[in-house]
Amino acid sequence: MCTGGSICDNDSKICICAAEHLIIDGVCRSKDATPFAAPGQSCARGEDCSGGSFCADGICQCDSNHFPEDGYCRHLTSRSSEIRYVAGNGLRFSSKAFAPRSPATPCNETTCRLPECFCSLSGRKPPGGLAPNTIPQFVVLTFDDAVNGRTLPDYRELFETVKYRNPNGCPVKGTFFISHEWTNYDAVQWLYQQGMELASNSISHVSLEGASANRWLNEMDGQRRIIAKFANAYEEEIVGMRAPQLALGGDEQFEMMARAGFLYDNSMSANPGANGDPFWPQTLDHSVPWECYDANCPKSSFPGIWTVPLNQFYGTYLPQIDGFRRSSMVRAAVDLNTTVDQLTNMLFSNFDRSYTASRAPYVLALNADLLQLNGKNTGMQALQRFLEEVLYRKDVYVVTLKQLIQWIKNPVPLSQIAQSDAVKCSQGPLHQYPAMSQRSCSKPNKCMYRTPGLSSQEHQFLTCSPCPDQYPWLDNPIGNITP
Repeated sequence: MCTGGSICDNDSKICICAAEHLIIDGVCRSKDATPFAAPGQSCARGEDCSGGSFCADGICQCDSNHFPEDGYCRHLTSRSSEIRYVAGNGLRFSSKAFAPRSPATPCNETTCRLPECFCSLSGRKPPGGLAPNTIPQFVVLTFDDAVNGRTLPDYRELFETVKYRNPNGCPVKGTFFISHEWTNYDAVQWLYQQGMELASNSISHVSLEGASANRWLNEMDGQRRIIAKFANAYEEEIVGMRAPQLALGGDEQFEMMARAGFLYDNSMSANPGANGDPFWPQTLDHSVPWECYDANCPKSSFPGIWTVPLNQFYGTYLPQIDGFRRSSMVRAAVDLNTTVDQLTNMLFSNFDRSYTASRAPYVLALNADLLQLNGKNTGMQALQRFLEEVLYRKDVYVVTLKQLIQWIKNPVPLSQIAQSDAVKCSQGPLHQYPAMSQRSCSKPNKCMYRTPGLSSQEHQFLTCSPCPDQYPWLDNPIGNITP
């Protein structure tokens, strides 16, 4: 069996690497690039340390807050986690049975207090008792699915040259929900180095409706570990998730989140109405105040787990039903032949629902199908127009979902926004973790695998880390040879 990113050549029956790669010590490496070394491996000959490690005394080492495991640096707190990787069987919770949870009850605004708990009976009240006209209007750009050569040019166009800045001068950032299949992790690493928020969107990207908590664990925490290892991102910073296909998993999903240390979910659809006030995020200590159209909404109480609702986007007007196309994803709410002007107007009309009322966050669920609408850049042009115009307003801030929750936990009015850590400029991981030596690379390793049991007979990905023995997948997210 070929390993280390190589595949068997059908004619010669020899394991071969991608073009411009060599097999060294059984692992495929880019021929002209500096070799990558995992934590614990030698860097005495100038190898680039990967997995969040740095070179010291000729060895790739983790800093004092991390330890080497599974080929990358993991936070010390993970040593006490109840989750373990079992070779050949994937991730598993400890044998301890799940403790019964109390049913979720309607919001009690007296006992539910920030920063640990937030709710309101209407779902439309800003946090901290602040009046809507005294707080920022937050806009959140979220992106779905794989990151690769199809999607990265759009992301570079939006974020690389710092075209868009918040009123405090800080560059705007986005939240990226990464799914595994067809993702290139050198591209994910570039996003991470730019200060974007990375979040989990599963390994297989199939609906997990009705799945067990253990399946949710392998999909979502497994993907978090894949991102950490192959995009050289710190695992503990990946705290958000979005259910694949936006298909909620009920109490099983949220039980997994609570036990695996996820902070928030961004999958739940809420319909405020075409002219209604959108809903604010809340913790799941209590039941959600909006009507839940999904039978798999949580029924139990999950203290401290945040849900950031996707207030449905009202798009193309349909005269035959005297109503609008609406969806949690922007693309699903607009026609294929929508023009740039029409889409720009839709972005603003939906924005105004929040801006002129409760100032609930305006969360845009975007993907490549929207940005490249109808094979053109219709969506990209409309989004750029929207950002250019909306950021002229001194009370609008474009933030990540993690920043948004940070502000809700400690809300301050616009008059004090300069003191809020939530909107301060993100310097990226190399500033936050100066010991980290890995930067995005110009010549990543191309890792290839035969995958007869998956949707395609062959899979490949790019990474600025050593190629794993096997293609990372469910039950084997780190890609080691299993017994």
